[in-house]
Amino acid sequence: MKQRALIVESSRLFQNVIEQIFSSTGVECRIYSSAKEALEASHDDYTFILVSRTLKDISGEIFLSQYAIQHSLGDALTILLTSSEVNEIMLEANKAGYKLVFNRKNIESLHDIVIRILNSRILELEANILFIEDSKSIADVISSLFRENKATVHHVSRISEMQSAFNDNNFDLVVTDYHLHDNETGDDVISYVRNIDNDEKASTPILVVSGETNQAKRISFLRNGANDFIIKPYDTDELLVRSSSLIKNYRLLKQSRHQQQQLAKMALTDHLTGLYNRHSLYDIGPKYISNALRHKTPLSLLVIDLDHFKKINDTRGHSVGDLVLKAVSSVMQTACRTEDMVARFGGEEFIMLLSSCSIEHAIKKAENLRVAIESHEPEGLVVTSSIGVSQLLADDNFDTLFDRADKAVYEAKETGRNKVVACPER
Repeated sequence: MKQRALIVESSRLFQNVIEQIFSSTGVECRIYSSAKEALEASHDDYTFILVSRTLKDISGEIFLSQYAIQHSLGDALTILLTSSEVNEIMLEANKAGYKLVFNRKNIESLHDIVIRILNSRILELEANILFIEDSKSIADVISSLFRENKATVHHVSRISEMQSAFNDNNFDLVVTDYHLHDNETGDDVISYVRNIDNDEKASTPILVVSGETNQAKRISFLRNGANDFIIKPYDTDELLVRSSSLIKNYRLLKQSRHQQQQLAKMALTDHLTGLYNRHSLYDIGPKYISNALRHKTPLSLLVIDLDHFKKINDTRGHSVGDLVLKAVSSVMQTACRTEDMVARFGGEEFIMLLSSCSIEHAIKKAENLRVAIESHEPEGLVVTSSIGVSQLLADDNFDTLFDRADKAVYEAKETGRNKVVACPER
């Protein structure tokens, strides 16, 4: 059967965008620029009815009401397109018969909804759902509906059970009835989820199910932190579509956060060794110093330079040289405590900041590190290091602390290499 979409949109630009979205999925589009044209046109059975809220002649809400009188909506997915905030017009859109509301800025996300609908007229929900409902009969029906669409459902009836389940599991969606046992409400669910001490869990989407007739109260669901609500009695297809949309957006949010974390990590770390890079050293190093000066705790810095590393690159190739750098970096990371910082300064030179560490202890650590590097023999090669040590003084900044350790490592290399030299205090 041919899938068709009725599009009522005044803007030629958005007509083209919407047609491209539907056509790319094999849906045939019937496009009209005004409500009058669409109402007077011959009727077809539509899989999708998408209408702009601001038409040339009447509003999108009025159009759907008039269309429903003249023609049957059937099981078409009705979508309102708006430039306003979705939450602000959700109620009026629902009353007019729209199942979904899209902001024009997010029109591209419509493509995923279309694909899901076409794969099955009932959306598939491969997700983990926490369902809070105190009526066993309703819970059984809705849980079965979700499971039929490939969801895993964890049903509870009380807030205490919800809290325990939410703490112990990762959910893609929370669906809660508003009125629960013993005067517990959906607001209790929203408050608990949004205030949990875990950013990812706290952003879990919440769909409130309510028979509440007071508009101000329904809007309060959204203000309190719900992502969407659905009014009883509701169409099961609508429940699935709304649930799917919330899950999709949540997964996109998590994906975006992960990408941001990866980008931040890439900006702070050396791509070869995984250690901090020079940029992060100059960003974080001064913070170590100011903290040590403020609390009057010792701080030491090591400059580690691998001896004759150029010879390894020249005789064994840069690929082997990279493996050596990675292996030595692993030795350094093992030698570090949680509160220490190790960075690749450039080439074969590394920096270690040792928090709460006097120069005496730093010298011992440096000697242990020198021995560990020499004993490791990455790629069957004996690799040695020259290490300079300096301790933070009262009038130091990062540059002066580093310069003294750098001079010490230069002395180590000039006097035979494979040794530790400490810069004496002034």
